[in-house]
Amino acid sequence: MGKKLTSAIIKTILLALTTSLMATAITQAHAVAFLVEPHPADAMWVDPAYITFSLENVTIHDTFTVVVWLNITSDDVFGWQVALKYDRDQLKCTSASFTAAPTSDFMKGHTTTVGGPTIDTSYLGNGSVLAFESCLGTDYIPAPRNGSLISMQFEVLKVPGTGETLTSIFDISTNYPTYTWVKNYDLVKISITTFDGNYNVIPEFANISILPIFMALTLIAVALIKKKAWKTSKPL
Repeated sequence: MGKKLTSAIIKTILLALTTSLMATAITQAHAVAFLVEPHPADAMWVDPAYITFSLENVTIHDTFTVVVWLNITSDDVFGWQVALKYDRDQLKCTSASFTAAPTSDFMKGHTTTVGGPTIDTSYLGNGSVLAFESCLGTDYIPAPRNGSLISMQFEVLKVPGTGETLTSIFDISTNYPTYTWVKNYDLVKISITTFDGNYNVIPEFANISILPIFMALTLIAVALIKKKAWKTSKPL
């Protein structure tokens, strides 16, 4: 193998290791929230779809926001209800509101009657949010319509131990279509697809174990380069 090729391979390895290490550091620096584009109608979903913290970047009492959205194209809408469940041991919903108060963004511009959002309802128990909204009289929301419904702030109550992981779901599907539903002007439930949200706290990346490996490979690479240079300059 020629000197130039060997040197190029070594540089490529070093670059890859450096990039990996930098990506690890960046991942640890922030919580990652994966947003989702509007789902194909007819659908109700939780946004962000994924909220992921690394262990070293989340502490008890940290807060974040979750929003429920609705996209309907098949029928006019008279009313909707969201019944969301979450893990009360890991999180606490500290506040909830309609996204274009006093109405939802979905029904913005219309006079509506609302219920909630109510946290820890008697219907659903602890770890729940229940919200309801409907038009009045002969009014309705003409299809197609896409908009947010409610916004909720959550407080972190628990973090995992070293090497452990916490996972839970912002669940709007379990109670569909009993408590989570959308109705048309005739009060007939519109068939929708529901998409839950996911919450994760994952172990911090092992920078301490990566660094010695990175340093060792760097020393090996430097030694190989020096060896090649010595052989090239060695007198005949």
